[in-house]
Amino acid sequence: MRADNRIPLETLRRSLGRVAQDVERGDSLVVERRGEEAFALVPMRIYRLLEEERRALIESTRQARESFSDLSGEEVEDLVAGELEATRGRTSPSAKSVADC
Repeated sequence: MRADNRIPLETLRRSLGRVAQDVERGDSLVVERRGEEAFALVPMRIYRLLEEERRALIESTRQARESFSDLSGEEVEDLVAGELEATRGRTSPSAKSVADC
């Protein structure tokens, strides 16, 4: 996010109406409290997309747990190691060298 998409909390308090209009038009803002990121204001369409993604991730995690619930810890580790090795084999040499660092 660009630095100009940041706003101190005090400024937000003084100009909430203008900021709300900007967000409704599609802008996203990071609100800072004492120089630290506190929260973000995003348009509803982005919020809904994020919520949809979060729900999908929770569901896929639940399904994965169910799929592997009958495996031992060692069997799960072997599957993960195999997938990692296969993934490394598909990466480019430059990406592989970065991953090995």
